[in-house]
Amino acid sequence: MQIQPISFENTGAFSRLALDYLAGKPVFDKFTAHSFSAAGVETAMSERMAFPMESREILVNTLHLQYSTLAEEKEVATQIDKLLSTDCFTVVTAHQPNLLTGPAYFIYKIAGAVALSRRLNAVHPEKSFVPVYWMGAEDHDLEELNHLHIFGQKIQWDNGLHGPVGRMPLAGLQTVLDQVYVLLGEKPEALELKDLISQCFRSDYTWAQATRLFVHALFGQYGLLILDGDAPMLKQQFSGIMRTELLERSSEALVLAAGKKLEAAGYSAQIFPRPINLFWLADGLRERILFENKRYQLAHGGLSWSETEILEALAKNPENFSPNVVLRPLYQEMSLPNVAFIGGGAEVAYWLLLAEVFDLHKVPMPVLMLRSSVLFIDRNSSSKMDKLGLSTADLFLPIEALVLSYLASQEKEVFEMDDELADLEKWFEKLASHIESIDPSLKAATLAEGKKVEGQLKGLESRVRKAQKQRHETGINQIRQLKAKLFPDNHLQERHDNFMNFYLAEGQSYIDVCCTELDPLSKQFFLLQAD
Repeated sequence: MQIQPISFENTGAFSRLALDYLAGKPVFDKFTAHSFSAAGVETAMSERMAFPMESREILVNTLHLQYSTLAEEKEVATQIDKLLSTDCFTVVTAHQPNLLTGPAYFIYKIAGAVALSRRLNAVHPEKSFVPVYWMGAEDHDLEELNHLHIFGQKIQWDNGLHGPVGRMPLAGLQTVLDQVYVLLGEKPEALELKDLISQCFRSDYTWAQATRLFVHALFGQYGLLILDGDAPMLKQQFSGIMRTELLERSSEALVLAAGKKLEAAGYSAQIFPRPINLFWLADGLRERILFENKRYQLAHGGLSWSETEILEALAKNPENFSPNVVLRPLYQEMSLPNVAFIGGGAEVAYWLLLAEVFDLHKVPMPVLMLRSSVLFIDRNSSSKMDKLGLSTADLFLPIEALVLSYLASQEKEVFEMDDELADLEKWFEKLASHIESIDPSLKAATLAEGKKVEGQLKGLESRVRKAQKQRHETGINQIRQLKAKLFPDNHLQERHDNFMNFYLAEGQSYIDVCCTELDPLSKQFFLLQAD
């Protein structure tokens, strides 16, 4: 594969907040603990080393327990045990367990954690850096997670279940998998994927178990560890902060204040905190906890507690409580010796609101990094680009601008009347001024006649341009098809297509390249072009 980095700004696909954060604008200093840089990682390491993390054994025991279904390969056990050392740190990305990983950026986030860990291990050989995928198995937004797009088809799993997706059984998924198998075809890479999927997504597994096995099969060889936050020992460790949230309810004010500061700086706040930023968790249920009329209760009724009762429930069964988007980052960082968090633009935006929540609970905040992004260009698309004379930069143009650019390369002149129309407007304004001096009531009529002529000429321009397009109809249609393929539904490919679209073309080397190149400190958008 050919690898070409381009700037995020040149894609035209990212928010001003993301671009300004990449540029390191000083306005973000008040919202973060460390700069998005190699120097920021150094300061994060120093802060982590000073943090008395007594939880390494809890973390290691949790990981060994969660990996027990893999019959723990020796390499996995060794990687987990590294975390017992105070000289070992983690690099983390997080995501929910989407169906067969969902959009390709799921893969790119994890590959970025691997790539950054490799870099840090090379720069700091006296330390160890372990890439971690924090699996958000407690998420309950099934509509966001239950589908994938593969070869232009949307495959969806409507299982009728509710509650935390990681606990959902996979009974009934086989019909969906059979649809995927048909689309994959019979290439060697397809047979490899089918075999892997059938091993991982068994009907007797939960979604979290299947996701762990699948992601491990793809990334385990690179040292990736997968940590499911739905873990009783980790919840027990976090119970003190959850107790504070129930009693003091202070996170909301801190996040709202940070949001106002961010908005004053010209950006939009991305999360809206609650008075209590915790859910009640059970199989088939993840429900917001409210505090009303001096009692704690679920948002849609059911359970209700006095203060004494809910604190007793927390002490006995902390696993029944689940942090929402405000507290989940804090829970993650409380559980891991982390120095860097890699997220997408939306994640960066909401993490920027949490610095004071971290300060309140005296938990170190990691370096906040925007993940690398990717456009994969397959061989067929690459061949079409060559025939059409398109550069990779051309691909990011709006479709009509791309068509006009192509016409300009094919015609001696792309017919336009902008200059003539501007001259005509000035001429009619001059004429109207002259007529006004004779009879002011005729000025409006004169300008109206000018608009009529302008409309007629624009119609003529459209007819001439249409004739030019018809001469190049085949090429223009190919451009539209190419654009639609590489930017499905007018989105970035990585936000729509599943990674298997690309894995079939390159096999494991596709993952290898991602784990080598997608270091977030490069601050680049990457084009991966098949040879």
